[in-house]
Amino acid sequence: MPQEVSKPKYRELSDGLYWTQECLPLGTLSELERFDLERWVEPDEDVHGCQNAYLFSDERNLLFDTLTQPNSEHVVELIDELLDGDDLDYLAISHPEANHAGNTFTILEAYPDATLLVPGEAAGYGSGHSAEHELYHIAAETPADVDQVPNEIRYVEPGDSIDLGTHTVEFEAPLFPDHSFTLWMSERTTNTLFTVDWMGFLHQNSNCVKTASELDRDVAVEQVFRFHALAFPWMRFGDTDAIERAVDDVRERFDPDVIAPAHGMVMTEDLDAYLDRFLEAVTALSREGERSNMESKLEYILRPPEVDQ
Repeated sequence: MPQEVSKPKYRELSDGLYWTQECLPLGTLSELERFDLERWVEPDEDVHGCQNAYLFSDERNLLFDTLTQPNSEHVVELIDELLDGDDLDYLAISHPEANHAGNTFTILEAYPDATLLVPGEAAGYGSGHSAEHELYHIAAETPADVDQVPNEIRYVEPGDSIDLGTHTVEFEAPLFPDHSFTLWMSERTTNTLFTVDWMGFLHQNSNCVKTASELDRDVAVEQVFRFHALAFPWMRFGDTDAIERAVDDVRERFDPDVIAPAHGMVMTEDLDAYLDRFLEAVTALSREGERSNMESKLEYILRPPEVDQ
């Protein structure tokens, strides 16, 4: 089945905070027989994965992540529409993966006065990662040398904040990293926690760009499980007690009113219930990582090939 990323949709979550979302159809239940989806999707419904980016329109404007390159023709016109003639002041990248940073240079070219904010671990810190990092080489017409990029480039660390006017964003060390360079972001006025890959989940084609509380059915543990099994394979072998303590840290230290992930629906109500569903998903994932299950998987992978002699 051909896969085509949808043109991005958007909505305003609160005054000056826009959620943009593009979706990738993954197929119907009959096309995904290996998945146990019966409890949350109908047989003829398309299942979507999604990619989100978030835009603050304020005295100074900031975009967090870029959507993907198949939408490079649409992402700048979408930003232009939302900013209504204003310039983009900051482009912040959560981590240098193509689905989060793939339109970096398209956006920088359109907004030459925008400051690029990248995780300090990812690029430009002395030798090592420096300008050789893939962040500077993932676009079709990437400058050969980062010095040729006219935009100011600033490396950000956990604790760094940006005053946008009404809103203030702060970069956070992720409690659940999918990538060693990932930075989360929080925003103080709306008390929103941007968790990047963590707390993502698949959705039905009828539910694009709806908040979790607006969906036409409850989010199932199965949805959360399938996404984290793909994006966080290490959770199969993680210490479930440590993971639960990290979730408690989210509840107590951040205590967000809104959780805005990169690959799921924005959660605005009853956040504890979604965090509990994540813990149920992790418990199921940890059973996959048990020795007996891994041994059976290895036996399957290492079985002799069934070929004609």
